[in-house]
Amino acid sequence: MYDKPNVDIELLKEYIIQNRSYTLYENDDGTVELRFSPDMPEAQAHLPNGQPVEHIMKGFEEDGKIFFNTFTTISSLGETTVELQGEDDPVMLWLQFI
Repeated sequence: MYDKPNVDIELLKEYIIQNRSYTLYENDDGTVELRFSPDMPEAQAHLPNGQPVEHIMKGFEEDGKIFFNTFTTISSLGETTVELQGEDDPVMLWLQFI
């Protein structure tokens, strides 16, 4: 269908219930935003300046799947946004484990 990283919306919702650091926003126009901050102990050692990092993934929902277009990171070092290129974009490999 689309050449973008994607995940089944129901699987993602179940994942979010189990991982409270994730929040999914679903807009009336079909766009979605997934926000999360790594809070696992192994992530804490890698946070810049010991400050929280927020990740924002934006995309759209269609036919029960969410397709992600961008991945933004906001930290004490600033903000960066990556346009996701393909279904197997390395930034998004974690989606395979949901």
